[in-house]
Amino acid sequence: MKPIEIKNLKFGYNKERLVLDNINLSFEPNTITSVLGPNGSGKTTMLKLILGLIKPADGEIFVFGTELKQIPLKERAKLLAYVPQKHNAVFDYKVIDVCAMGRAAYSGVFSSVSKKDLEIAMQSLEKMRISHLADKPYTQISGGEQQMVLIARALAQQAKILILDEPVTGLDYGNQIRLLKTLRDLSNEGITCIKTTHYPEHALWTSGHAVFMRKGKVLASGNTSEIVNSDNLRAIYDTEIVVLQRPIDENSVSTCVPLF
Repeated sequence: MKPIEIKNLKFGYNKERLVLDNINLSFEPNTITSVLGPNGSGKTTMLKLILGLIKPADGEIFVFGTELKQIPLKERAKLLAYVPQKHNAVFDYKVIDVCAMGRAAYSGVFSSVSKKDLEIAMQSLEKMRISHLADKPYTQISGGEQQMVLIARALAQQAKILILDEPVTGLDYGNQIRLLKTLRDLSNEGITCIKTTHYPEHALWTSGHAVFMRKGKVLASGNTSEIVNSDNLRAIYDTEIVVLQRPIDENSVSTCVPLF
């Protein structure tokens, strides 16, 4: 059974212009899917529809075979975890408390945080290598550190599907690589990861599947090694980009090189 299936999905903020036009996609279990495309291609909008944050004009979304609108909100939270691209903090919660908010689906919004919840939250911070921030006010850490905390909060949610909108935003190069490795480890542990990205090389390094979007339509989807190629990159981004493959030790590594 597919974690997520999208059938004939359409969405527009007004009747004159569709942001998404007849999207049909299915996502593979226990793998990472990278959704690529230029700004305005509809990537973030599609994620919001999958999460049920906005309603489609037409079409259906299924989560493990059940139509999304039939799944109660509390149960959705046990299936789908979301890491937004931006988050504006208001209160000086400690980092550990922000992370523990990911446990709300199990204890209730107004319930006190249990010892087990705090243990799971700390384990999530440790997985992201930021447990040293646990007692710091969330509003007083860097934007990149806040992003890592939001990912830890999603991990604490223990959902089967992790959805991330531009997760490397604000992260330095080292933390970008560590995050990509963490996502790969999570997929190996049985979590389905779906992320938008502006970096096709990140898709090549970690993703089993990729989706190319442009102007609200899916132009290509499939195995990353097959569809992230020079021709598709040129069509999507209107610039010359070459995909190079080089052997390193016993592995073959691909990356993207722009032609100036």
